[in-house]
Amino acid sequence: MDSYCRKGGYRSLGIQFFFALMLKPIVGFFERKLRNRILAIFLSYVLALIPLFALLLFFINQSRILFSDLPSVRGRLNEVMTSAFEWLDDKFRLDADSTSQWISDNILVASDIPINLIQESVQSTGYVIANMVFIVVITYFMLLYRTAFKNFFLAQIKPESRERVVEVLHKIQTLTKRYMMGQGAVIVILGLLIGSGLWLIGVPYPFFWGFLAGFLEIIPYVGTSIGGILPVFYMLMVSDTLWQPVAVVVLYIIVQQIEGNIISPNIMGPSIKINPMFIILGLFIGGILWGISGMILALPILAVSKEIFRSFDATEPLSYLMENGLSRKSAIFLERFDHDKNRLFRLFFEELATKP
Repeated sequence: MDSYCRKGGYRSLGIQFFFALMLKPIVGFFERKLRNRILAIFLSYVLALIPLFALLLFFINQSRILFSDLPSVRGRLNEVMTSAFEWLDDKFRLDADSTSQWISDNILVASDIPINLIQESVQSTGYVIANMVFIVVITYFMLLYRTAFKNFFLAQIKPESRERVVEVLHKIQTLTKRYMMGQGAVIVILGLLIGSGLWLIGVPYPFFWGFLAGFLEIIPYVGTSIGGILPVFYMLMVSDTLWQPVAVVVLYIIVQQIEGNIISPNIMGPSIKINPMFIILGLFIGGILWGISGMILALPILAVSKEIFRSFDATEPLSYLMENGLSRKSAIFLERFDHDKNRLFRLFFEELATKP
């Protein structure tokens, strides 16, 4: 339990940090207009939280309707699996009683997972609400005392290095704002694109699936795959034709190509681009440390780390190692960074990293 609480605390701290960075420009705007930091923070909260609550209500309403259909979907699943096993029985002479029992013990029980998930979610509602309140309160104080925190941090640094550190902090803030705002825009665009496509195909609750896929896209690779698999699986259960599930697969492939080659590069910018190996490692480590929240925070943490590494000579080569398109930049390390100041090893092994 203590380990779980520690993970929850670290996870909340990461969310608070990025939430505060996202709100800082809005708070600064209102503070310049109103000359009152507390009122500026309050208005920024209202501006940021109203759309989030609207989306939350939309998902709750759509989820309630969707899960009310689960009994009929479960019945349809039973029919599909029974027909499939009857075909297998005809071809391979399977035992009918064993087949029926296997369906009952496995497939139909598996279909109850969403219902059990809802029940568990309801039971943990108190913890979720308490965690959200904690995030909002701590973020408020981070914004209120941000000048004091910044000055305290700068006081720990040599005066001749402060200007450079301030520049790095400004880059981090700009990068975080671009990521948060860009990610919000990508979610809306993907939700509308996928939702419209699913509506044309005739998929029930099209914009629920569309915006769910948009939100899951926050988790690279994993979220994208889940966002596509769920509606395909759902349509396999409820559709009387095969063309609709196939059309859903084709739609997601097309949208992913548009998102990866047009939407994200133009909205998010090149600074967010991290090579797949580091993303997968970040997802793995973030998942171990913080669960789903760690996987969500993995990409922005990697992007911020890359920006920090690029600001210092010894770690600058590491920032290029993290970039996308690494195979095309293999020569850059010996051509540009073959100098003592750029050797990361000199921080730990002076005799290996310094030329005689």
